[in-house]
Amino acid sequence: MLKSHQISLRLLEDNDLEFLYSIENNVDNKKYGANNGYLSKKTLEAYIKNSGADISVYGQQRFVIVLNNISIGLIDLFDFDQINRSAYIGVIVINEYQNKNYGSNALELLISYSWNELDLLSLYANINPVNNISISLFNKFYFKKIKETLYQLNR
Repeated sequence: MLKSHQISLRLLEDNDLEFLYSIENNVDNKKYGANNGYLSKKTLEAYIKNSGADISVYGQQRFVIVLNNISIGLIDLFDFDQINRSAYIGVIVINEYQNKNYGSNALELLISYSWNELDLLSLYANINPVNNISISLFNKFYFKKIKETLYQLNR
């Protein structure tokens, strides 16, 4: 578990199925993400079951953002590249907890984890150009726009 003064990040657990399902299949979230398809509970159960594996096994690692024992979002590393020591980051905070620095806290924890625990050299984020909230969040941590939708942070 990763902790800040406000929030903590923990790996997915079996009891996160409904929360994960609600976020993954939320129509409002799909306008910004790359995954526009529906994900079944069966698919998500299998995903949760394998989520505790080392990032090098499945190339991804997802954390639940927790505030006072309440799940308020997800943040993950994916497309892990062991050779180039890089990964992509995705983050989502549910609406009622947005604009309260929880996303910033989660991103700060994940960047630190990526540098110090995984020894990564680069992090990337694909951000839809109309997603001003995410652009602002990643700019706050000095991610640089390198293509229309691609941002990069080097250690």
